[in-house]
Amino acid sequence: MKTRIGWLLLLFVMACAGASRVKIQDIVSNPSKWNEQEVRIKGTVVQTYSVPILGQSLVRVDDGSGRIWVKPRNRVYFKGDKIDVSGTVKVAASFGDKNFGFIVIEKDRKK
Repeated sequence: MKTRIGWLLLLFVMACAGASRVKIQDIVSNPSKWNEQEVRIKGTVVQTYSVPILGQSLVRVDDGSGRIWVKPRNRVYFKGDKIDVSGTVKVAASFGDKNFGFIVIEKDRKK
């Protein structure tokens, strides 16, 4: 009985933990698995397009395994910033069997 309760508690904690961290290379090399899935990535901003006064930006993140675009939710990051975001993977463009770019759309943060 105690073992069952322990397993149920462990499963509950894992379910509450949210998205698990994924290497960018895993997303890029297997887009059909990750498209429309929630992921967590952590890395360094290497490129940015932003309008700070509006709180909008689009950043390219490198985690050491690859690079991916991230659309932060109402925040602006700058080159060199270390970030840890959770969001949904989207294929940016697809022609035939070729995918051209991926993006992680950050989900709303809990207040």
